[in-house]
Amino acid sequence: MGNSRTVGGSGYGSAGYGRGPGGGSQSSDSSDSPQQAQREIESSHEKYAEKAEITDRQAKQMQSRRENVVDSLKQEGLEVEEDHIFGSVMQGTQTGPLDEDSDVDVLVVLDADEHRNWAEDENGPRNALNAVRRRLEKKYPNQEVYVDRNVVAVKFSDFTVEVAPAFRYNQVRDPDNPVGSVFGADNPRNGYAIPDTYDGQSWVGTNPRKFQAMYDAVNENNGGKLQKVAVSAKKWNEENGKPVNSYHMVLMAYKYFREDAPAGASTSQHMNRFFKNLPRYVNRETREPVYQEQIDDGMSKEEKKQAAQKAYKASEKIEEAEQLKKQGKTQEAKEKYREVYGNKFK
Repeated sequence: MGNSRTVGGSGYGSAGYGRGPGGGSQSSDSSDSPQQAQREIESSHEKYAEKAEITDRQAKQMQSRRENVVDSLKQEGLEVEEDHIFGSVMQGTQTGPLDEDSDVDVLVVLDADEHRNWAEDENGPRNALNAVRRRLEKKYPNQEVYVDRNVVAVKFSDFTVEVAPAFRYNQVRDPDNPVGSVFGADNPRNGYAIPDTYDGQSWVGTNPRKFQAMYDAVNENNGGKLQKVAVSAKKWNEENGKPVNSYHMVLMAYKYFREDAPAGASTSQHMNRFFKNLPRYVNRETREPVYQEQIDDGMSKEEKKQAAQKAYKASEKIEEAEQLKKQGKTQEAKEKYREVYGNKFK
């Protein structure tokens, strides 16, 4: 990606040199053609999306750490039927560089016969989280270990591992029922249930593999553009104080491609249209597409208002950059885009 030759540094456009009628060079305010500007801006968007992703080496490092954490839980007496990486690492939307605020999400499916009390007791969701926390605190005494809503987080210096204890959906006590189903002939209860301790406690449905199949299908149907928009939008979100959580941002990118994305658009065109729609997406509820659970229910009206305002300001700057691009002012357009995406937009 992003191998097209740049124009702005080749002696034209912002460099300000042209050929006068007599063949000699003269200073001018000449610009690139709109076509040249479009090609270079598109290349910059492609490179930005590529550089926002983690490297293969970092992905392998996260996989290895996940395996060590799960092995630790087994050694500490948990009966684990299966475990899966889910979230941004599985989707390929994990952004770099890694730091302690980066996370790898691990779904640990427990044996309901061995851990029936957690699956069936009223306080089961919280007890399951606390049991996982105690075991990880014992294994990692020098790391910060804490419960965060539906996961147990282990904060390492390079990134955080978040463990979501789970049972099969039909094995837990009074799970929150799916609002709707996109499974077709599949039973929505074939997924998993994870604890949710926000505003009380309950078991809520999740099916990462089903969502990944849906995500991959939309991404493939759009020539890989969903992946590029999602990782770029997540990077913007991080650069702007995370007005929404990362999963929320990915779901809004997914929603854009399901409902509003034009066919055949370029990465830059999709990014521009996505940000035009982003304030509307933020102000409306966002639901997890498999179980239809509302994932932004923890945001207050004020938080939504602030997030929408940041998105609106970004869309305004993007529109200004687009006008500069149409005038062939490539470097000025890039500078305006950097006000949105940061200095890594080249």
